[in-house]
Amino acid sequence: MLLVFKLECFLAFIIIGTAFLLKSSSSQSPQKEIIIAGISLVFGTCLQAEPAKRLAALVNNLLRIILVALFPFTLMSAISILAHPFIGTLSIQKWTVLIISLVVFIFLLIPYVQLVIVPTSGITLRILTAYVLTLSFTSIAITSKTFGFQFSYTAPIVPFAIISIFVILIYTMKAWGYKLPKLGINSKVSYWWLLLTIFTALLNFGMNAGSWARLFGHFDLALGQTSLVGITLMIVWTGFKEEFMFRYIALWALLTAKIKSDKNRILVAILISSGLFGISHASNILNGQSIIETFLQIFAAFGVGMLFSVITLYTGNIWIVVALHSMIDLIGYPMTNGGPFSGSMSSYEIEFIIITRIIELVVVFLMLNNHKVQEAFKQTLGNIRSTSKN
Repeated sequence: MLLVFKLECFLAFIIIGTAFLLKSSSSQSPQKEIIIAGISLVFGTCLQAEPAKRLAALVNNLLRIILVALFPFTLMSAISILAHPFIGTLSIQKWTVLIISLVVFIFLLIPYVQLVIVPTSGITLRILTAYVLTLSFTSIAITSKTFGFQFSYTAPIVPFAIISIFVILIYTMKAWGYKLPKLGINSKVSYWWLLLTIFTALLNFGMNAGSWARLFGHFDLALGQTSLVGITLMIVWTGFKEEFMFRYIALWALLTAKIKSDKNRILVAILISSGLFGISHASNILNGQSIIETFLQIFAAFGVGMLFSVITLYTGNIWIVVALHSMIDLIGYPMTNGGPFSGSMSSYEIEFIIITRIIELVVVFLMLNNHKVQEAFKQTLGNIRSTSKN
């Protein structure tokens, strides 16, 4: 399998390199593609199956992280270059070539999943690998133009990439020994506590009011002004992806940390996973968002992340927070103007974020210190494999 993966890296580099030398019109950014393919080839060649020495194992893990980020784009770029000559002007031709290419792409990813992703060990590396994977697959959407489709979030490769990520992550989590999130909720759950947490989360709808007078006077909820496809992709990509990443992969992994007290383990897992969720929004500063607005978004994400983590631990599943997250993004933070953090924030929005986050943290504190709530938390811990089974 290792030899097959290295061969794939080599062939992808040859294909992209040939297109670069011939200045093929199928390659949109040949300089970037050839550089990424070259790095994938070098690191893929250096990858070892089971390094014996500790330093070699450390280097091997670093190589894996880089390959997780770069190989999907390299592979899809090579496939798109080969497929480009077969694309005609008819829609059916474009779709036929695209579907065949995506099937080939998935088949060729098998060595990548088995050798690069699954062997990852350790809580930190697994969380990092999963996060990098969710970012890396979005880059393959760039090849949409090669297949004759306009590059946008509604391009057919985008939902394919989203589905592929979830399938790979679910398979990987099973391979790492984690159980999948269940559909039902814990038997120890008190619906009064659950309703309190849900109500607290829904307070975020008030961000849409625009002012305190409108919030307590005439307040109409407004759905984000975008297409049905855009709404669907937001629900799946933003709500599902972020909750799957931070309230399942990260939280579940952190709950297996070697901490004697269950209460301390739960607190550490909630704080770190919520902190990671908040920090993940720091990248928005690269898109022109101001430092103050980015800080407020990190703070807002941390607060709601704490609440969502508690709901996940309390109920034992992530589906409630997936629904809440999607609704908050669509209604509480509508896309009418790119969201409240995309421009100059009003005093109401700043005040509202601070107040609602304080309320969320108070609810989290009350639940973490309630004996009956702890019983539901222990049910969730029982659904997660212990570190002794690693």
